[in-house]
Amino acid sequence: MDIHRRHRPVHGGAGHLRPDEARVLEEWSGFAYEPVGTAPNLAAAQVWVNELPNESGPAA
Repeated sequence: MDIHRRHRPVHGGAGHLRPDEARVLEEWSGFAYEPVGTAPNLAAAQVWVNELPNESGPAA
C-alpha cells in the first residue's frame, strides 16, 4: 500500500468538486483507513496529504 493518507469531501462526491468545502482526513492503520481529523478545504487537505506523517504531529 503506497497511499497512507487521503482526504474525502465531508458530504461525499468527487474529491475535486466544491474545493471550498471541508474534507475528512484519513490515515491507513495497516488494516483500514481511519479518520484522524478535518481540513477546511481542498487546498489544506492536499497540503496535509503531502506532509511527512511525523512532520506536524496529529491532524487538526
